[in-house]
Order: sequence, then structure tokens, then C-alpha cells
Amino acid sequence: MRCEDGNGQFLEWYKDGVAVSTEKAGHYAVTTTEKESTLTIKIFVVNDTAVEFWQVKTNKLGYEEPSECRFGKISAIPSPQSIETNRANEKIESRQGSIRRSEDKAVVLKCIIEPKPDNYDENEIVWEYSKDEESYSTLPPSVTKEGDKISIEHVKKFHNGFYRCTINNVTFPVLLRVKDRLAALWPFIGIVSVVIVLVIIILIFEKRQKSNKKSSTDDDDQDQANDPLVRATTNPSDNDTKKRAVNA
Repeated sequence: MRCEDGNGQFLEWYKDGVAVSTEKAGHYAVTTTEKESTLTIKIFVVNDTAVEFWQVKTNKLGYEEPSECRFGKISAIPSPQSIETNRANEKIESRQGSIRRSEDKAVVLKCIIEPKPDNYDENEIVWEYSKDEESYSTLPPSVTKEGDKISIEHVKKFHNGFYRCTINNVTFPVLLRVKDRLAALWPFIGIVSVVIVLVIIILIFEKRQKSNKKSSTDDDDQDQANDPLVRATTNPSDNDTKKRAVNA
């Protein structure tokens, strides 16, 4: 919306008497020069269609609310605003949104159109698929379309990619990420594997320790058996023989 004047002295844009500057940053953008002031709705939402009038106010005496700078309601064209799924409270409202499913799980995507016209026909919605979001084509096998919804009974790896719904040349995409059904178990399997390896290492180490200890004991016994001093002091039969010889 644009208001032109040779010496506008523009102050502020309003919607139903409320300054647009009070709205969330990024919703509206105002550009003002000496000759004109422009209001741009950067992010058009359904609530904008409920505004009865838009206007800009000036600082000129007797020309504070110029009638030529007053605009009426804006009619919205029905378009995709979000995508809902078969999970409670799962709603994608960003065009960069994504959802995740494990293999063999079911998924349902529903295109939410706002505002809905009186003669709204769900079959007018077109669903398409893309692997890389660059070129879209028909839906993959086993994807069923029914009105504003598509469904996949058993998700597979080849279902990975972008799905978008389109109406009135406006699109809304969502990225479906399909996970390996064992993906959640891999960390647990990894931990168990590490524990098993550690237990095996400990058992091998203890077995070698026992083997070395036994070998060392056998060597000591053999050394004692081969030592003549040990044999001389520990052989009782030799001592008895010597005692009998002396007594004789």
C-alpha cells in the first residue's frame, strides 16, 4: 500500500487504529520518503484479512488522516499455510520444516488451506515429490492421495525426500526423513560390543597371569631339586646312615 504526497510529513501506518509498529518485527515493513510512504506486508497471515481498514497518518494540519491514503480489507487467496501429520500435536508451520519416521511406520500428511472458500474442493490440491527439492514430480510408489491428504502405510528408505502441496500456485513443502528401524539400537549395540571386548581382554590377561605364575612356581621347585645343598640338608636317609656308622 502506497500513499503519495508532495510534502507528506508521514508519521505512522495503522490497521484498524493500531500502529503496525507494535506488531512483531518482520511482519510489516514501512518505507518513507518526503513524497511517499509505503507499507509492505512481508508475512501475510490470516489475521490480516480481518483488518477493516489500513491508513497512514501525517503531521500536516487538517490533513492528519488523508482519505486517499485509507485502504479497505484485503482479500486473501486460499493457499497452504501448514501441514499436519497423523501424530498428535505435530504440525509443520515453517516451509523449511521436516518430520522423522522409522522404517515400516505409517505417515499421513494433511495440507492445511486458509482461508477456506465456500466452494472449497480438496481435490484441487496437488501433491508432488522431490528427492532434492530442485525438481518435483509425481508421488513415489505406495503413496496414496485422498483429497488434501497423502498417506504411506509402511515407510521405506526410498520415501526419503520433499513432499509439497500446491493450490493457486502457492506451495508448502515438508521434508520426510526415514530412519533405519534399528537406528535407535545401534548405540546400545555399540556399548555392549565394547563391554564384551573388554571382558574378553580381561579374561585373557588373567589367564596369562595364572599361567606365568604357575610356570614360575614350577621353575622354583625344579631349581630346589637340582641344588646339592638343598638335597644334603633335606635328605634324612643320609643323616641316619652317618649316625649308624659312628655308633658302630
